[in-house]
Amino acid sequence: MSSLPHLTFNDGDEERRRVYAILKKYADPVKEDISMVAILEGEAKKYLSSSAFRLFHQIELKSIHSEVFQRSKYGVLDAFSNYVFWLKHQVRELRVSRKKGLESSGIKETLLPLDPGNPLQEEIQLLKWQWTKLEDLSIGHYSDFEALSIYKLKLLILLRWWSFNPEMGFDVFFSITKRD
Repeated sequence: MSSLPHLTFNDGDEERRRVYAILKKYADPVKEDISMVAILEGEAKKYLSSSAFRLFHQIELKSIHSEVFQRSKYGVLDAFSNYVFWLKHQVRELRVSRKKGLESSGIKETLLPLDPGNPLQEEIQLLKWQWTKLEDLSIGHYSDFEALSIYKLKLLILLRWWSFNPEMGFDVFFSITKRD
C-alpha cells in the first residue's frame, strides 16, 4: 500500500503520467497495454484471500450501489455503496424536477446543491462528491482491505474523469437532442 501513488482529485497530463508510471512498475512486462485497474488487481490478488479478491474484483463504479456492496461486512464499502445509491436517487429527482420546471420552486431545497452547468461540469461535481466521501471514509484505514478498496474506487473515479472527451460528449448530446 505504501508504494501506491498518492491519488489526488486532479486532471492533468502530469498527474496521469505519474499514476500510470508507478502502477506500470508492477505490471507484467509481457502485457503492453494493460489497464491501471488490471495492474492494481493483479498486485492485490497476490496478497488477498480468494474471497476478498472476488469482492475486490467486483468493485466498479457502475455497480458500487448494488446490494452486494450495500450489505457488505466492510464498513467502507457499505457506507460508500449506500452514499452512491442515495446520490443516484437525488440526481434522478433533480432531473425530474428540472424536466417539470420545478427547480425554481420550494423543491430545490431538498435536492442536491449541484451548481448549474453543462452536463460535463455537473458530472465532475458528482465525481468530486464521491471523492470527498471516500476521503472521509478513509480515516483510520491505512493498510487494510478497506484502504485498498478506497484506493481502487479513487482510481476508478479518476479514470472516469480522465476518460471524458468534451467534444465527443457534445456531439452525442447534440445528436440526442437534435430535432428532425
